[in-house]
Amino acid sequence: MTIVLEMPPSLGEVDPVVISLKAQLEAALSEDKLSALEIAVTEALANAVKHGDTGSAGQPIRVVASIGEAEVRVEIIDAGRQGAVDLFKDVGDIAEVDPLAENGRGLSLICHFVDGLRFEPAEGRNRLELTFLREAGA
Repeated sequence: MTIVLEMPPSLGEVDPVVISLKAQLEAALSEDKLSALEIAVTEALANAVKHGDTGSAGQPIRVVASIGEAEVRVEIIDAGRQGAVDLFKDVGDIAEVDPLAENGRGLSLICHFVDGLRFEPAEGRNRLELTFLREAGA
């Protein structure tokens, strides 16, 4: 099963997309994995809006979730400014992150809550793939 959602590059659109995605994946992931997905995808979408610099182009951010036997993969594709190839290299440990900080914690939270991550910046877009392992009984 594949779920495809699109949102304009606006912070106000992040929560509705995450709520919709979470509802559609409810049967595929445990409650703990759904909570992890909610945090990681919220941070990733907020980063795509804040740092993607989609500007006047206003290209939508695309979210594609695929449910496999062993995992759920969520791809976030934005048409903003290309991110650094090593964006997720040397990300700080979650224990070092100030939980009350408004900025500077997103990458650490994403890395902490996913089971796998792949980031592919390319000319005119960024693709982030987040993997969440399915648990028995989910």
